[in-house]
Amino acid sequence: MLKPGAYSSFPAVALMLLACSSETGSPGAGGGGAGPTSGGAGGADASAGSGETASTGSTSNDGGSSSSGTTGDSTGGASPAGGGGTGTGGAETPTGNPSPGCGKSGRPQSGTVTVDNDHIYTFPDSYDGNTPLPLLMGFHACGNPIDQFINLTRGSAFEAEYVRAVGRSSDRGGCWNYGNDIAKVLKIYDDLMDNYCIDMDRVFATGHSSGAQMIVQILAHKSDAEHMRFRAVAPVAASDYGALQVSVPVMYIQGKNDTVRGGDGASTVARFRTANGCEMSSTPYSEVMGCQSSGKAVNPGCVSYSGCSEPTIWCSHDDPAYSNTSHGVPCFAIQAMYDFFTELP
Repeated sequence: MLKPGAYSSFPAVALMLLACSSETGSPGAGGGGAGPTSGGAGGADASAGSGETASTGSTSNDGGSSSSGTTGDSTGGASPAGGGGTGTGGAETPTGNPSPGCGKSGRPQSGTVTVDNDHIYTFPDSYDGNTPLPLLMGFHACGNPIDQFINLTRGSAFEAEYVRAVGRSSDRGGCWNYGNDIAKVLKIYDDLMDNYCIDMDRVFATGHSSGAQMIVQILAHKSDAEHMRFRAVAPVAASDYGALQVSVPVMYIQGKNDTVRGGDGASTVARFRTANGCEMSSTPYSEVMGCQSSGKAVNPGCVSYSGCSEPTIWCSHDDPAYSNTSHGVPCFAIQAMYDFFTELP
């Protein structure tokens, strides 16, 4: 278990959405880009403006590589994938903080709930409707299908242990726009809590580019952040949208030479560092394992900040994924996110 002040040394075993409005293999004009250095023409709110398709592994024109899988047009590829005691009453008390939906129903047919062009929920084999499970909310990037994040985590421990929920942005697969989309995101969250068995103390979020920007903006709005109560987040290549209104454990991931964002994400990291009361000093965070991408041995480049109220990790990596812009989801991300989330107390 982690303890305050010891975040740089907690153990771990060894995440997703991609960017953009144009399904080409190189940056192009996009429908967003409210961040400081986003790739395309500015949109109404926050989106990445580069043309990216999703793929995996070591393929170079991908926005979301992971450790294994096949390349696909605008799809995120696959990544690597209690005993009862004695006593009266008979029923075992569920662990975790059960949502109001616990006990309402069992596992949905085929373990999936789909509302076309709106959202998809997936439930692991272990889901029984009574024992609260952790939730992973994923935010797709511009130009990617709703199931892109589900594909990225296919075969991983997230699929086996977490309820996964993905929604579609209001422009049907384009960039997330906070003003247009926050009501939908809150509705999805409330639906999950009210009708399914979720551990309300273990709600996690990840996303890439436009999807990561959406997460950062939620954290910059106090009422929304407090409503969703993320236990931790792992944005990949987001942007700086001002002061964050809550402290939250974070693993922030961005290529150190991200040409779509125009840098390594230092200004965004600074917002998390301030919100979490961190010192400027950091130590190497070697728990994240390296990987291979595009024929290159990738250095995750992770550090852990000192003195934080919540774990604050920055992975400034050198994965060349996505046409050498370093804007893609790096090959180590899925496993690193899972380990980070799992080791939290």
